Amino acid sequence: MFRVIIVDDEAYIRQGLRKILQRFAPQWELVGEAEDGEAGLRQILRLQPDLVILDFRMPGLNGIECCERIAERAPRIRRILLTAYQDFQLAKQAISCGVTEFITKPLDRGELLETLRKVETMIEKERNEEARVLSLQQSVQRVAPLATKLYYQQFIFGQDDRELAQFIVEAGYSPPLDRDSDSLVLLAISPDWIENNAYSSFDVELFRYALTKFVQEWYAERNSAYVLQDHIGQVVVVLNYTSGEAAASLSARESANRLQRDIDRTFKRTVTIGLSGFHPLAEASQAYQDASLAVTYRLVCGGGQILSLPALPVDRRISASELEHLDSSLEQLLLGNEQAAFSAIDKFAFSEPLMPAELKRLITHYILRVGAQLKIMDLDMRQISGKTLEEWLHELEGIAVRSSLMSRIGELVRDVCRTIRQERSAPNTPLIEKVKQHVSQDLADGVSLQSVADRFGMNASYFSRWFKFETGQNFVAFLKECRIEKARSLLLQSSHSLQEISERVGYADIKHFCRVFKEYSGYSPSEYKRAHSR
Repeated sequence: MFRVIIVDDEAYIRQGLRKILQRFAPQWELVGEAEDGEAGLRQILRLQPDLVILDFRMPGLNGIECCERIAERAPRIRRILLTAYQDFQLAKQAISCGVTEFITKPLDRGELLETLRKVETMIEKERNEEARVLSLQQSVQRVAPLATKLYYQQFIFGQDDRELAQFIVEAGYSPPLDRDSDSLVLLAISPDWIENNAYSSFDVELFRYALTKFVQEWYAERNSAYVLQDHIGQVVVVLNYTSGEAAASLSARESANRLQRDIDRTFKRTVTIGLSGFHPLAEASQAYQDASLAVTYRLVCGGGQILSLPALPVDRRISASELEHLDSSLEQLLLGNEQAAFSAIDKFAFSEPLMPAELKRLITHYILRVGAQLKIMDLDMRQISGKTLEEWLHELEGIAVRSSLMSRIGELVRDVCRTIRQERSAPNTPLIEKVKQHVSQDLADGVSLQSVADRFGMNASYFSRWFKFETGQNFVAFLKECRIEKARSLLLQSSHSLQEISERVGYADIKHFCRVFKEYSGYSPSEYKRAHSR
């Protein structure tokens, strides 16, 4: 049904229109009539019909003046103007205030019905578009919580989160964090008993699920906290702070202490909580690695504790020079450079006046760092070296000779580097070209990290790491570059509209496409086309 109001000072015109509507256009419901512009405008603004049929010449406000008021206060209402004049200036004025159609008097029924059919088509199209937009908004609102979760995962793991942040804002939610002013402290919570392999894998997963839900409920009333589970089974808590470092660090430790006690009371099990330092949002990935690394020190310090790297005794006795050599070796290790990784440790061990006990302490720290990094990379130390992290540390306890100690660490370095080199080996090189080709060709089909990983039979986490190893570039950044390069080509070599180009390169929202395009190229799409088409 469609709703209409008639405004005309001549009663026989109103009566004639009413009869035509009742007999020939029953889909139009007459909801009001008025004999002058003032009374008509009041009804129109109160009843908000789909259409107004109004005369040009009326007492008080004339038809044009009514249309101007409607255009200002209720622009979606369609307007048909009845007039006995065929005046160009009148037509020009009417068009400027949004009149949909003219019908000249004396009234012709066929012309009126044809005009009504045109208006019906316009209104139906408008309603369908409104329904589509409403459905889209509802869909976006349903997936926004998932997008928020992915946003936290991406910035914690050092991936590009800008598109997700924009999506969340456009869905009507506040940005999760302010990149310019927010800081954070991060907790990594890991059950101690799971490390002992005392229960079945089902029991382990069930407990991890229960623990995650418990921590989420525990922090539910804290607006500036977010809880998720990472890919190695730790419960990760992101605590957002606007206060200074000292106050934030104290607050986070007190929070961790209370949480740990409540977990112990509820589950009768201990957990170790790794506590990161105070970091700006841009260093969230480093905070996550620090907290995860701190958890591994329970193998030395014991479980059921809150551990942070700056407070660990093993770290306080390591000098800046020693840490520099360890970090240098670890960097080469993760690149698969066996000789350089071992050399950094070996030279230091024999150039410094270290006793075996001191060297053992450094090697213990090094192995813990390696173990934490392998976990983050989804690599299993037992599969790589034949020993678990616990077995490596236990073996070190029984070694008292420097040469034996270095021999053992050499074995670990060799095994880890061999595994990393295998992942980056030559047979995989053609595959990276196939991946790039697939992405370039299927941009319009909603390409994502997950879809490409599925297409090539890889776990998404492994695929992301593998792609970075092969190309030196984050996959999300590569995907954006592909989209923008394709868009540049289409802008210069085709006559497609911006909407078509946006869809062809994988952006459903043209506003978001224009924003990303300008961010990468420094031009809006229109500016780019003008500047490069000469």
